[in-house]
Amino acid sequence: MDWKMIMLACAIALAGILSWKLWKLKQDVCEFADRLDESLDAVLQGRKPEESADTQDSLLGKVNEKLGRTLHVLEKKDEENLRGKQQMKELISDISHQTRTPVANQKIYLEILKDMDLPGEAMEFLNKLEHQTDRLDFLFQSLVKMSRLETGVIQIRKERGDLFDTLAGAMAAVVPAASKKGIALEVEGGGEKLSGETDKNRLLLSHDRKWTEEAVYNLLDNAVKYTPEGGRVTLCVEKKEIFTEIHVRDTGKGIALERQAQIFTRFYREPEVQDLEGLGIGLYLTRKIAELQGGYVEVRSEAGKGADFCLFLPNAGTFTVS
Repeated sequence: MDWKMIMLACAIALAGILSWKLWKLKQDVCEFADRLDESLDAVLQGRKPEESADTQDSLLGKVNEKLGRTLHVLEKKDEENLRGKQQMKELISDISHQTRTPVANQKIYLEILKDMDLPGEAMEFLNKLEHQTDRLDFLFQSLVKMSRLETGVIQIRKERGDLFDTLAGAMAAVVPAASKKGIALEVEGGGEKLSGETDKNRLLLSHDRKWTEEAVYNLLDNAVKYTPEGGRVTLCVEKKEIFTEIHVRDTGKGIALERQAQIFTRFYREPEVQDLEGLGIGLYLTRKIAELQGGYVEVRSEAGKGADFCLFLPNAGTFTVS
């Protein structure tokens, strides 16, 4: 009987010890998790995790040491990125300046030569040279814009303004090219305002006017460029619940489904249009501008049935005034 009592007492004592060990382990794990959480918060805020004598040789101390090293590496990387961005900014500025002056001078010389009494063959040569100079200038300017947006040299500054005014500026810029090809430009939604006939309605939207106009112009210019003579390009504005949609529809040749994912990449041009003017930068810039404003761009098209490009801009801070 005494032996059984001793065994029972030992079992109870062992159970008590195990329970205490489990409770202590749970407490240690919770404390470790809390202190690790504090260390991670410190790293996320850019601070080195705090060290104390009781954690110096512990698992938490080793983790904090690794986190401190990681933070140091990230800080070094940030410094390198800032230096690289500054160097890129200076390089872009130099390229822009160094190319703008020679191209401008060349245009002046061409204008002077065109005013001279030159034979027909020479004048034709000058016209071709002027055309190529314009293309070169356009290439330089497009590359500079692209580089500035990619490196963050240019910051998107969204301000509340009338979206119709922005769209009117983009539409006006493509009128000469559309008229030359006999392409009809049509507007749906705010059409009277865009055509400049009245000021009844305004669509106030928080957006960067300059770069949004650039994005819409690229879509319109692309539509005019790839729509055959006598075709139609339509600009449509639709205010939805979350986004304001800016549609540019054309009656061009359309885009095959398997190529639609590629058209917003840099320098992409479809094989069938290699003989037409273009660099494959416009749609890429439009996508980049949309993303920097919290929006996006997409295309809906079928081969031979035209295309519908849509620029989505977020409605935060947007309302219509009548």
